[in-house]
Amino acid sequence: MRVRSEAFLLVFAAACGGSSPTSAGGGNNPPPGAPTVSVAMSEYRFRPDTVRVTVGTVVRWSNEGTVDHTATSDSTNGWDSGAVAPPQPQMTCPYPPCDKTPGGSFPSTFTAAGTYPYHCAFHVALGMRGVVIVTP
Repeated sequence: MRVRSEAFLLVFAAACGGSSPTSAGGGNNPPPGAPTVSVAMSEYRFRPDTVRVTVGTVVRWSNEGTVDHTATSDSTNGWDSGAVAPPQPQMTCPYPPCDKTPGGSFPSTFTAAGTYPYHCAFHVALGMRGVVIVTP
């Protein structure tokens, strides 16, 4: 029985690991010297909420707000920053999840032309959405 459960785990892990952030335009291993565009995550919005870049550009999301945010692709195979903490540790937590680790950013390199909508997984209901438009 132990061999059967280990085999299931191996097959399950292989099936889950097949998606790549580059299949939705982004990848989070920025090449050295690549052009970079910054997007601020602040008080339930992205600034700017629309960025236009060329293929190979790194978009770096930085939390400048007071609560955790994410930069999460609308595509199921896209990028997901996970929780990016605000620049200062939070004293209270008005909208969980909250983290006490200060500051954070998330880079993603866009390797294919296209239009890539994204959102904050925690605050999408508040309209926290953006789009990256990538041209050749």
